[in-house]
Amino acid sequence: MTQRSKNPLRLLLAVLAVLALLAASCGGDDSGDGATGGDAEASESADDVAADDAPADDAPAEDAPADDAPADDASADDAPADEAPAGPSGTLRMAMTTDVQTYDPVMAGIAQGPYLMPVYDTLLVRSADGGVAPRQAEAFRIITSSSYELDIRSGITFSDGAVLDAAAVVANFERAKAREDSPQAATYSNIATVTAVSDMTVRFDLVEPSTAFLQELTWLPGMMVSPGAFDTNVDVTPVGAGGWVFDAESTRAGVQQDFAARTDGFWDPESVQVERIEIRLLQNDAATNAILNGELDLIFKDDLSVSAYKDAGLTIIDGPEPGLWYVQVMDIDGVLLEPIGDVRVRQAMNLALDRDGFNAAIQNGLGNPYPGWFLPTEAWHDPSTEQWAFDLDRAKALLAEAGYPDGFAITIETIPPLAPAVEAIAQMWTALGLDVSVNVGEPGTLAGTMRAGVTPLTPTFNAGHPPERFYRQRLAPGNGFDPFLADRGELADLAAKAFEATTVEAQNEAWAKTFAYAVNQGFVMVYGHATGGVVIGPGVAGAEMLPADIMPRPYGMSVG
Repeated sequence: MTQRSKNPLRLLLAVLAVLALLAASCGGDDSGDGATGGDAEASESADDVAADDAPADDAPAEDAPADDAPADDASADDAPADEAPAGPSGTLRMAMTTDVQTYDPVMAGIAQGPYLMPVYDTLLVRSADGGVAPRQAEAFRIITSSSYELDIRSGITFSDGAVLDAAAVVANFERAKAREDSPQAATYSNIATVTAVSDMTVRFDLVEPSTAFLQELTWLPGMMVSPGAFDTNVDVTPVGAGGWVFDAESTRAGVQQDFAARTDGFWDPESVQVERIEIRLLQNDAATNAILNGELDLIFKDDLSVSAYKDAGLTIIDGPEPGLWYVQVMDIDGVLLEPIGDVRVRQAMNLALDRDGFNAAIQNGLGNPYPGWFLPTEAWHDPSTEQWAFDLDRAKALLAEAGYPDGFAITIETIPPLAPAVEAIAQMWTALGLDVSVNVGEPGTLAGTMRAGVTPLTPTFNAGHPPERFYRQRLAPGNGFDPFLADRGELADLAAKAFEATTVEAQNEAWAKTFAYAVNQGFVMVYGHATGGVVIGPGVAGAEMLPADIMPRPYGMSVG
């Protein structure tokens, strides 16, 4: 469907302010917060290497046996010491605003990761302090800046009975490297070789040094598929080594995805505390109403409904890293839309972004309207991006200087979770003089649309904005979101200095210049910073937002 967007921004802000009040009073909302899964990115900072430098194999995490206490310590009235612990119970009811597109972790988008997590788990996991911790891999070693080794934990099996060992990991990465169309292609293409150096140890040698490779193994690239399932339809029949199996029988496509706890001896039984997981496809207003009515246990936080959550006594867990609302420009050379190829046009569109208005209308005043990619408190901040603070008069003058005093027509592609935010952007560009239309597609399809070369630019949301990972996957020449193979000027040379840097300080400085260049050239336009998070219902325990996660992992969670 196509929606015309030509009303003044002031009217939009007034309407949204009223909706915010209604949301607080009745539990509804109209936000399309991209943190709820639009095109969200979940990834780690390229410069947290200091937190990860300590070899994890110096002190691998070991689970203490549940029955360590001597049996004769128990009183006569106590249950026998060797009694089997209670199994998983209850159903964890979650909501996502984007539908699962595939259960193949090689082809899935970051925003769909929560659907895959129960089935696959990950080789590594992020720790609360921002580092990396063992999971299916019991230890890891940084050999050089471009070489790593992982020791796979013994005793782990896939749900089809196959063993998760070094050979299985090698097979997974060889399969992934062959898929040039993977959304994670930047990660896979940077792996020169992956080798089983023993039955349970894998070595990765990279093409270029990386300080974010281990963090990649905490998300989709760290999800292993049983090699026996490679020739099946992994898109709809996932076979992983996670704590739950996909329940195809009860799943309703486009409505709800169901998972059942494994009964075949999952390696970490204490982390699987719920018997079933249900993930419903609901937009923000419906999800908010459902959790307020006790029909859900876990949803994404919507800023416009914070008061309603608090009034209902629900718990809000904020994400540990800031999220980012931004416009990504694919058509830098103006192949699809000639005006976008002029840097002055892109800069004019950036200047026309009323970030304070956006923060008030869409973020309920809880965001940060700073125009730069990184906040002044972040290590990669560059103050030169402050020149793009909202200035409509300057924006119109720059647009006229570029030869478009009467503007031009543009259609913006989006999806339902992002639609209210995109409508706000459309209003801002209408005030600049552009003829803006908004086309709302199906949830979960935005990243594919951006990669397909059918739209010049797209407003979106990133759950976290790590330098190295974002550069490789979204900004680097020839990346998956560069369908036109655009001329990106000095960008690659600036990024090369970050990869070549021998100190964290030098790396930070290089990334600051790289991203400032991208903003100043209008390759990306920031229109807000946000704190993502989730809301949990009463009786839910063990929910934790780890760095770069868009939703708590189900491992360790329980429902009462």
